[in-house]
Parts: sequence; C-alpha cells; structure tokens
Amino acid sequence: RFFVPVNSLALRRVCSPPSHTIRVMSIWLALALALSVAQAPAPAKKIADTAHLVLTTSVAIGASSPGKVSLHVDVAPKPSMRVYAPGQEGYLAIALALEADGSFDAAKPKYPAGEKLFMPLLRETQLVYAKPFRITQEVAIRRGAPRPRVIKGTLRYQACDDKVCYLPKSVPIEWPIDAAPGAGR
Repeated sequence: RFFVPVNSLALRRVCSPPSHTIRVMSIWLALALALSVAQAPAPAKKIADTAHLVLTTSVAIGASSPGKVSLHVDVAPKPSMRVYAPGQEGYLAIALALEADGSFDAAKPKYPAGEKLFMPLLRETQLVYAKPFRITQEVAIRRGAPRPRVIKGTLRYQACDDKVCYLPKSVPIEWPIDAAPGAGR
C-alpha cells in the first residue's frame, strides 16, 4: 500500500457541489414536499381489527373539484381468510353502505375485481378477495349544504377459511372529513 497526500482544498472542489446547486436542489425539494403534502389523502386510521379482517379508512378531498370527496376502506384479510366479492351468487358478498345524510350524494361504491378460487370441497369456483384490496366511495357535498364533520357507514361481510364460513359481520366505520386536507375549502 502507498499513500498519496491530497490537498484538502482541491478535494473540496471535486467533492462539493457549488453553493448555487445546493440552493436550487433545496428549492426543488421544498416544492416537491409541499406538493406531496397538498395532494396526500388524510392520514390512514386503523378502525377495526376483527377476527377475519383489518380495516383502515382514509379520505381524499378533490383538489380540482371542491365538494367532491373520495372515501376509502382498505381491507386486509387475515391469513387463510377470504371474503366474497360482489357478483358471487349464493353467498353474502362484502358491501359498503353509508348512513343517509342530507348534506351529500353518494355514488355506488367501487370494488376491485375479485379473484376466482376453486374450492375442491365444494367443487365450485368462487369469486373472492383473499389479498388486501380497496373499496372507494365517491361522495359529492350538496351545494349550500354544510360539510359533514364525519361520514358514517357500515361494512358487511362474511369471511371463510378452508374449513368453515363464519357468521356474517357488520362493522361500523367512519371517515372524519374535518381532518382531511382541503376540508376548510
């Protein structure tokens, strides 16, 4: 081994970016951070940890359309659990229902496509969710109506594993609208 002495001033010039580059990078970083915070949904809130599922809600306020609100329910089936997807006949499919409120109009909930699973014991293919998925509910606040502070609903489902289908459950859920970004608009 041998050692080559290096002038510290020369090393600083080679390894350090010019000060204007640091300023420009910090401005871009601050701008990117501000934009990501302005468009981020409200912090997720774990609301239910049932024997079969973990449910988490979040809210996104429409930045370009004041009065438009997207309500989300993230559903994570526990290991070896599954719930029936909408469209599966003969079984109780998962369903999101909002409590009636005169301050908003709600569209139909949007569910992702279920996966087909063959059940050898039943000798049938079922449409199920066995992996985490998201239900989205679009809501429009009525013109002139006060913005609701909380929107409440119920998630109804029947979970099954490889051996048994459990009794149907109804889980109350809610979305705090006041806490969502853009709620003061």
